[in-house]
Amino acid sequence: MTKRRSIATVSLSGLLADKLETIAAAGFDGVEIFDNDLVASPLGPEDVARRCADLGLRIELFQPVRDVEGVRPADFPAVVRRVARKLDVAAALGAPVVLLCSNVQPDAIDDPALSAAQLAVLGDLAAERGQVLAFEALAWGRHVDRVGRAWDIVERAGHPAVTLAVDTFHLLSRGDDAGALAGVPGARIGFLQVADAPLLDMDVLEWSRHHRCFPGQGTMDVTGVVEAVLAAGYDGPLSLEVFSDVVRESPAATTARDALRSLVHLEDDLARRDPTAVPVAPPAPERADAAFLELPAGPATDDLLARLGFTLAGWHHHKPVARWRHGAAEVLVDAGATGPALGIATAPVAQVAERAAALLWPSVSVARTTGDTRLPGITSPAGVPVFVSGPAGEADDWRHDFGAAPPEERGWLGIDHVGVAVPARALNEEVAFLRTLLGLEPAALEEFIDPHGRVRSRAFRPATGDLRLVVNVPDVAAPRLPSGVVQVAFRCADLLAEVRRLRAAGVPLMPVPDNYYADLGARFDLDPALLAELREHGVLYDRAGDGELLHAYTPVLPQGFCVELLERRGGYDGYGAANTHVRLAAQAASRPSCDGGNARPGNV
Repeated sequence: MTKRRSIATVSLSGLLADKLETIAAAGFDGVEIFDNDLVASPLGPEDVARRCADLGLRIELFQPVRDVEGVRPADFPAVVRRVARKLDVAAALGAPVVLLCSNVQPDAIDDPALSAAQLAVLGDLAAERGQVLAFEALAWGRHVDRVGRAWDIVERAGHPAVTLAVDTFHLLSRGDDAGALAGVPGARIGFLQVADAPLLDMDVLEWSRHHRCFPGQGTMDVTGVVEAVLAAGYDGPLSLEVFSDVVRESPAATTARDALRSLVHLEDDLARRDPTAVPVAPPAPERADAAFLELPAGPATDDLLARLGFTLAGWHHHKPVARWRHGAAEVLVDAGATGPALGIATAPVAQVAERAAALLWPSVSVARTTGDTRLPGITSPAGVPVFVSGPAGEADDWRHDFGAAPPEERGWLGIDHVGVAVPARALNEEVAFLRTLLGLEPAALEEFIDPHGRVRSRAFRPATGDLRLVVNVPDVAAPRLPSGVVQVAFRCADLLAEVRRLRAAGVPLMPVPDNYYADLGARFDLDPALLAELREHGVLYDRAGDGELLHAYTPVLPQGFCVELLERRGGYDGYGAANTHVRLAAQAASRPSCDGGNARPGNV
């Protein structure tokens, strides 16, 4: 499938002239000119048209013209005058399509016949200028708030220059799906606008203006609606129209790159639903497991690993990279690393690298020589390098670079999960990275009160495999809190024994207030001896059904993250969310000299 790729200027921050250059540089074919952007610009419509032509951009749409149907007959002449002037602006731009939004005014008249007649009059004005009108049902329209009502009015108008606009957000946010477009011919769809959004229980206008996102970043079936529009015969562009606090605050170049990537992903999704089409990229991996954690080299790192119980298990055959192991838990210490990185095991490795390149995710530049295992790296929007290895024993297994290792001793069970802090403005991009590249699916969003604000947290896991990533976003911007890996959780078989060993080795563990254990005894009917042991060793506890979780934390370490050690019993599958407020408070209290008392957000 080859479609022109377009984006609305309202979907980027900045001034109109700068937006146009950014959109062209990102690789888009076309652009929607938002009226407010034009009104605030020193460039006239003809100047904008010339600028777009010079940049190789086609002006696909001028938008929006508002509140033009369902108007009292006495007020309609003023509407005609206003629309005629806006159509002249669109003509000067060279925009072939003009978007009309359904009326949201309190005095709008609920009369489809009247709305159709008024649109037909406006259609005459557009036809005189060689233009097409695309009528859009705003999800908060006074009377026309669903695509079916808008189509009924377009049909009643019976005018070749009056067509239907389909906006995936407006359609899906009202509870409709692709079936709402059944019977609508593609030739009568004048324009398609594409946006996704997370599922939120809030006023639809606030939802639309503050929380829209690009395809693949939300939870709506955007692909299903676009598929239906294309199947009907629509031959216009795929055009993104996203409103959100994120795009208003993020650098325009970052947003434009993210936006184009989302269209590539959408096209790939569409191709996979069509047996005759060629996908844009190889499929996402079917399985993903945690392979290793990589840390920058230094005496403090070696000392920490040794006290945690890791042992040196070998060196890379030609790089200054050491392999440390504690049972099934693997950590690489790299003299060339600048921050924590994550290794994942999946197959085939080459396919993941090709998918990353096709979806425009940036690769990590790594020097390799003959004989090195292929270990492609992709940088996540949070700045975490993710290295892709083959499963154990396969040709692309990272262990081959370290030679034979001593027999594996009893020890920890592996990496349970990794917590990653993400700035709010990068959250949607990070979600797209985890979902579109690695095929991870999100759990429900959780919120926690931090002593200095609020933290939103969401876990991601593959359909198959043990990889668990928890993304955390502080609600209040805190520039002193860097993004990246903030927590590494290792799993063990006997937490209480391990905590006793760690204390004996001098590993600092997070203090837990005695009030916590008084509350724990009230919440759960625990054996008094177990409760006393938990209190003695500063161990946190949670229960869900027949499952239990025991876990303990270090303070935030000089390496910039904390270590969690946990034991899962009886199929417990969560992260101890009920204990998060205790951990956040303890971590905040332990960092006053580092960041003025603000705790770095960790995971649940």
